Amino acid sequence: MNAIVQFDLFEPIPEPIELLRLDLEAVALSADKVRKGTYAEINRLKKRVLELESRLDIIEKNICKGIHDQAIK
Repeated sequence: MNAIVQFDLFEPIPEPIELLRLDLEAVALSADKVRKGTYAEINRLKKRVLELESRLDIIEKNICKGIHDQAIK
């Protein structure tokens, strides 16, 4: 018994819908990475703002205390 085997020389061309789906998946993945990066940057900036507000409060308290101490003398 002889079996006939046919080999494909080229990969089948994907359907246009399949190409569109793959493009949409790539865009969604890219958008997800951008979103995560944006939230990470926002959180980093929020932390920095809180640190600077804390430092400013300390500076303002010390300035007011210095003015108050000079007024007493």
